[in-house]
Amino acid sequence: MYRKIVPLALLATLAGCSDSQDTIKASFHKAAQASLDTRYPHCFVISSFPTKTQDFDVHGTNKALHALAQVGVVSEKEISRTEIPARLWSPARTDIYYAYDLTDEGRKYYKAGAGLCFGKAQVTAIEQFSEPSEATGQKLSNVTYAYKIIELPAWAANDQVKASIPGLGQAVASNAAPLKETRTLVLTGQGWVDDQLLAQ
Repeated sequence: MYRKIVPLALLATLAGCSDSQDTIKASFHKAAQASLDTRYPHCFVISSFPTKTQDFDVHGTNKALHALAQVGVVSEKEISRTEIPARLWSPARTDIYYAYDLTDEGRKYYKAGAGLCFGKAQVTAIEQFSEPSEATGQKLSNVTYAYKIIELPAWAANDQVKASIPGLGQAVASNAAPLKETRTLVLTGQGWVDDQLLAQ
């Protein structure tokens, strides 16, 4: 019986390559987490308080606030109701305006000048990355990683709330179906850093 003999030097080289890959993935993991930490808690609902129903609600805030009132994050009080008769181009409708303010629960997540912000992103895996290469005098790598959103309040899982707030459904489901994104990382004197952070 013959055995293929692999020189010790080659074994050491192969082990070194594996260690190098693990080391660089660990560095990318750290950089990806640092990038996410600057973006979370995420402000899912942009609004100041107290506030009221908006006439031109481009971002769907009225719907979000109404849903949040049902789970105790904000208070909701009707302030006016107007019956609009049918016209040639539109059916009859009732316009209801509400006043909203934060409850004790809502104050836990309110960030002045931003809105209701919550959740923490956690990197779960480095999916793939390009071989680090020189460009514009810097060493760069495009890194794709998966992450999940943790530390969400219990009411975030409410079906009406998820349906009314863009992106919240995906955040809630991310434990089972991690989110993914690709970022360009730059090697600096302090290690790998998201290039978007360097631009700030």
